[in-house]
Order: sequence, then C-alpha cells, then structure tokens
Amino acid sequence: MSDSNGTGAYEAEAVRPIIEGYRPGGEGDEAWALMEGRLAELESLLSGGDWRLISMQAEQEFSREGLRQITEMARIMYLKNPLIQRGIDVKRFYVWGQGVSVKAADSDIHEAIKAFEEDEKNVVSLTSHQARMSAEVELETDGNLFFVFFVSPTTGRVRVRTVAFGEIAEVVCNPEDSKEPWYYLRRWQERRMSAGGARESVSRTAWYPDWRYNPTAKPATLDGHPVQWGQSMYHVKVGGFSDWTFGISEVYDTIDWALAYKEFLEDWASIVRAYRRFAFQLTTPGGRRGIAAAKSKLNTTLGNGSGSEPETVPPPVVGSTFISSPDVSLQPVRTSGATVSAEDGRRLLLMVAASTGLPETFFGDASVGSLATAKSVDRPTELAMTDRQTLWADILGDIYRFVAFWGVKAANGPLRGLGRIERTVEDGVIEERVIWNEDIDPTISVTFPPLVEGDVKERVEALVAAATLGKAGTLAGTMDLPTLARMLLIALGADDVDEVVERLFPDGEVPDATGPERSAAEAGMVEALRELRQALER
Repeated sequence: MSDSNGTGAYEAEAVRPIIEGYRPGGEGDEAWALMEGRLAELESLLSGGDWRLISMQAEQEFSREGLRQITEMARIMYLKNPLIQRGIDVKRFYVWGQGVSVKAADSDIHEAIKAFEEDEKNVVSLTSHQARMSAEVELETDGNLFFVFFVSPTTGRVRVRTVAFGEIAEVVCNPEDSKEPWYYLRRWQERRMSAGGARESVSRTAWYPDWRYNPTAKPATLDGHPVQWGQSMYHVKVGGFSDWTFGISEVYDTIDWALAYKEFLEDWASIVRAYRRFAFQLTTPGGRRGIAAAKSKLNTTLGNGSGSEPETVPPPVVGSTFISSPDVSLQPVRTSGATVSAEDGRRLLLMVAASTGLPETFFGDASVGSLATAKSVDRPTELAMTDRQTLWADILGDIYRFVAFWGVKAANGPLRGLGRIERTVEDGVIEERVIWNEDIDPTISVTFPPLVEGDVKERVEALVAAATLGKAGTLAGTMDLPTLARMLLIALGADDVDEVVERLFPDGEVPDATGPERSAAEAGMVEALRELRQALER
C-alpha cells in the first residue's frame, strides 16, 4: 500500500489514527469514557499500596503506566520476598537447570545454528545458560520479553539483543487484526561518552517493525520518529489475555498473599518478643519487703556499664540450682500456650503456593513431604513445567528458523544454494518463505531432558525394547543409530549430548545400510545396551 510516488504516505496515514489514540465516535464515546475512568480509578489504587486491581471489563487492558508499576513491584518482590523469589526460581530451575539440546536434521543447517549460538554477542543475550535463566526470571516478573534481531543482509549473520520492557511504550497493530503487530515504539536513554571522557545521557525514540512484518512501502518515519528497518523485534508475552497488547507479570496475583504472609510473621515475631521480655516469674511472700529482699539477692551489676563498684552478686552460671523455701516459686515464662502460632499463617502460604502452581513442600515445609515427593513431581506441577519448556521450545524454534531463513536469503549466506526464497505480496505486505531443496530436511529439534528424575533402569529397558522389539542381538529398525544414541544419552543425563553424538556420527553419517560396517555398528550398539542394562541391575 503506497502512493503513486512510492513514499509510503498511504501506510503512514493508515496507522496514524492508531498511534494518536483513536477512539470510536458516536454513542460509544460515553461508554468508552466510563470504562477508561473505571480502570483509571482501579489503577490509582497502586499508589496506595492496594495491588488488587480487578477490572469489571475483561476486554479492557491495563494502561502502560499501570503495567509499569506492577512490573516494578514484581521485580522488587523477587529481590526482597523469599516466597516470590522461590516460586520464580523453582520454575527456572525446572526449565533450564538441565540445559537444552538443539539439533538440525541437516548438517549444514546445524552448523549455521552452532555458529549463531557461539557468537559472543548471542551468548550474552540468549544462548548461554545464564542468559536463559535471566530471561526466564524477567518473563515471570515482567510478563514480556522483547528480542531485537540485527541481520547482515550480506553474510546472513543474525545477532540478538534484548530490550527492557520499560522502554517499550506502545505497540501498533494491524487496524483489522489486533493480533498482528506492526510496530513497537521504544523510548530510552542512550548514554554516551565523549573523547575527553565526559558522559551524557540522550533521550531517543524510535519505531521497530515486527519480525514478521515486511511491507512493500517502508516509511522512514512514523509520527515524527525514525523507523529502524534494519532491526526487527520479536515479542513474547505471558499472563493476561490473548487480545491484550502486552502481557502481565505472572506474580501479579501472588504479591498480595506474599505480603500478607510477611506481615503475619512480623506480627507473630512481635508477640514472641513481647513474651520473651520477661524470662522468669518469681513469687515470694512478705509483701513489699519480701519483693525488695528478693530483688536485692538476685540483683547483679555485671554488664550494666557502671564499672565503678566491684561485683558482689554475680549472675548464675549455666546449670546453677535455685534454692528457696516452699513459699517462693521461680518459673520460666511459657510461650507454648500463646494465642497466635506461627502455623496459623499456613493458609496464607497456601495461597502463595496456589498462585505459583507449586506444592507447599517447594517452599521449605519438609513435614508434608516424603521420599516419593522428593523423587517425583505431582502431575499438575509437571504439566506446568512441561508447558513452560514447550513455550521456550517454540521461542527458540522461531529464532533458529529465522537464522536458517537468512542463511538462505543473504547474498553470501552459509545456506545459500540449499533452497530458494519464495515471495508473495498481499495487501501491501511481502511474505517470504524458504522452499528447501528436495534432499534437504529443514527440521530443527529443541529437546529438554526429562523433568522427573525417574528410574534410569526403566528408561534404558524401554529403549532396549523399542530398539530391538524383543529380538535379542539385533536392531528392529524402529530408529536409526544416531537417534538411539541421543535418546540413550539423554536418559542417562549426559552433558553435551549433541557433541557426543557428533563424535560418534560425524556430520550425521551412519555406516552403509547393507554393508558389514553397519551390521557391526548395530551389533555393537545392541551389546552396549545389554551390558548397560546388566550393570544397572547389579
């Protein structure tokens, strides 16, 4: 969609009403204003410390300022509140604690992926263990992740950086489809240093196109701000609803109950301190004179800071005996019958556990656990963690396929010649996809190790049964040797699975299907499986 002189003015005018805050006219104005007023009133509770924002209009999204405050509070609570930090950390441990295996079926595509992963810029932002753990924490506290792709159209090299959620001010979508983002408005402070060492901060604003949006007409500016056509953005959002522009913090509903539990324990600690102010209760006859006499006998100046008079009545040592007449009684002040117990706050803790989707055993209460819970995960928790791993598998799959796409499209791309780019144009938008050669398998697998520790012996026996179908000494052809080796290494919890498989089968090659080398390799694999199973049975 462009005007006759190709300046892209038509497209700029199409998105301008959205950028400037288009609102429906006519009779809907009053209802719209009422909805906005109610949401603004609810968001005003943020500054008052009440974080229970309940919108009466499910289709109405929180404002960008409201999301900013929620995100800031979620980040602070992650740093300061042990319950929220534990809930987030447990999820990231399950998702990334054992790493991930990425494998392309074609050896050339796999080499391109490895080069992308080993790029120092990408290691910092995405492909290292630390970067992935940090990304998971930010996804849970912010509800949003923004990756920016920097692509070299000559070499096809792709570098990934992340942009803080706080810097994204607005998302402009297709006017006819709110789930199709076109542009992201970013506002940030750029810190510069002059040759003389002086530092300054410069405010910058720019638009970034979505990584899937490629219009025929590319305006240089929108709303007076430049469009970074050489850099595309990939947005991941969780929480909230599918028709919301932004996601929302996944600990948003946890904050209230975590704070309530914290305040309960603080109040309980205050009661205990009040009880402990007096350690003993002394009962003595004689009225005031008896009390004065007892006070004189028990009085000590040790540690009172006077230092002017010698100590005459030293305090009793550990294990001393108190001797008195039957009329005198010295008893310790007991707190076991206190009105409020620390265990009375368990219901508040259970609300935190329910919000995070984790059992209370994960929050340090070993009294309700057992050996079975220590070696397994309840089904809902297991499914929740698998769901998160699936999300990350989709994210990584999109990014790696983007890398492979540019490996084919770039003038000197490493995958050029393995396929061709097919272009179609519809409604002013260019859609491009790779048509791979017939002999190329473009499949890219992202595999996580099993969540549950399980029984190694059972997994190995299952692999043996699947590979041989009960025929001792021969492979049944249900899986090829590299696949069998990979599954076996994953079952054993081996590190660097891809590297080991690459050493065993360079470039994915296996011996000829009918040659003696293949038969020897199969026999060796079967024998290795048999010996491994026997070793586990000992």
